[in-house]
Amino acid sequence: MKTSPPGLTEPRTAPGLSKSRYISGSQCHLRLWFDTYQRDFAPVVDEVSQFIFDTGHEVGQLACTRYPGGRLIAQDYRHFDEAVEETRRLIGDDRVPALFEAAFEHEGVVVRADVLERLLEGGWRLVEVKSTTRVKEVFLLDTAVQLWVLRGAGLDVKDACVLTLDSRFVRTEEPPDPHALFRLHSVLEPATALLSQVPKEVGNMKGMLARAEAPAIAPGDHCNTPYTCPYLGHCTRHAPRFEHGIDELPRLSAKRRDELVALGISEVRDIPPDFTLSSTQHIVRRAVAESRDLVRGDFKASLARLEEPVRHLDFETFAPAIPRFVGNRPYASIPFLFSVHTEGVGTHQHEDYLHEGTDDPRPMLTERLIQALGTRGSICVYSKFEHQVVRGLMHAVPRRAEALQRILHRLVDLHAIIRRHYYHPEFRGSYSLKSVLPALTDTDYEDLAITDGQLASVRYMRALATDDEAERQTTFKDLRAYCERDTMATVQVLAAIRRRASTPQAGSEQQE
Repeated sequence: MKTSPPGLTEPRTAPGLSKSRYISGSQCHLRLWFDTYQRDFAPVVDEVSQFIFDTGHEVGQLACTRYPGGRLIAQDYRHFDEAVEETRRLIGDDRVPALFEAAFEHEGVVVRADVLERLLEGGWRLVEVKSTTRVKEVFLLDTAVQLWVLRGAGLDVKDACVLTLDSRFVRTEEPPDPHALFRLHSVLEPATALLSQVPKEVGNMKGMLARAEAPAIAPGDHCNTPYTCPYLGHCTRHAPRFEHGIDELPRLSAKRRDELVALGISEVRDIPPDFTLSSTQHIVRRAVAESRDLVRGDFKASLARLEEPVRHLDFETFAPAIPRFVGNRPYASIPFLFSVHTEGVGTHQHEDYLHEGTDDPRPMLTERLIQALGTRGSICVYSKFEHQVVRGLMHAVPRRAEALQRILHRLVDLHAIIRRHYYHPEFRGSYSLKSVLPALTDTDYEDLAITDGQLASVRYMRALATDDEAERQTTFKDLRAYCERDTMATVQVLAAIRRRASTPQAGSEQQE
């Protein structure tokens, strides 16, 4: 692949690097090239991604309150030289215990440190703030780059840490204490071990950016590690499209994929029967090769265990990084909406509940849920997520734990039944509801304003935060429509698989 900025045919002086660009270059030099010269190749940041960025900013602001008297270096990237000067001035002021967004430059690499803490014994502690609950490997590289720049700029950095949210923290009646909410992880030793590779990589990246043309790098496993590359769509825009490509094989390892590519195989139907595959991958291969769906085991008997009246349940949840309610941990899933369809003769009764207040939705939602689900009959769900939500409600609303326990025993996972007994080539390797529904029915989600659970969560939190009542009510209407579609989807999928289980087609296998 060769892509040059318009009008550029000669080598140029390499631009500087930032910490984020260094991380991009560590993943892929082509990603760094696009970050530097052709960012328009990336799609516009979507709502969910923007919300993740905003969450990181919110967590970062709260983390700074751990350092009373700390000073923010407020100049933005357009005034970086002024930020460096302000950083230098405040470092020389012994009265300043910490700096936020301190600016440094070394050999053409610029960084902004989340927190620099002045140590009593002299020197500084570098603190990288992350809105996660664990230290990821890429954070070590992130820290190493900063260490290299800060020390290269002459700062005496004696310690380096990553500050994450503490998954063990449980909120009480009081607002979260930032000292208890966060957990400090020392990463000086592993980050120092990476320091020696930084100057070499910096040189390689600068050399690449000084060339007239983009590096020729084909898409591969690196496109999703450690982050999904925003340019993946651009880099694969001319890739051949297959009817049933080998990537439809669930959980296909890089090793197995490379073996298939080495054999010149790109279509599932062309995989030899004796090629080593998992049992699920083997089913996918067979269904595609034979151009038919497969029924395995006693499909009909599994469905016959459903007890009337059959209901269908779906929850929507949100998971704030900073716990909002008593008993919550960081990123705890909090249900705010449910939909219930009850099967009937010729029609289906529908009930739902959406919590429109900013208080804890779980007590009221629990009461409405118990009413909507009655005391008998199977409750169809799709995946184990609803099981987890009900268990969470048992802890959040202990006075209703007994009734919720009875509900828990009535839940039936249609996803597990289908995965165990049935595969259709149009599932295209996925048993998700959004793959199964259009394969078995003429219904999908494309007509809805909200089409997935992540967006539902983001829209709900934004609706709670806005003062625009018309916007709130529009969002609430869209949320209800999405959740209702989920339960109507399982109604339709169950009807479709009941028909299929009762009328096996010629050649279908009842046993594997």
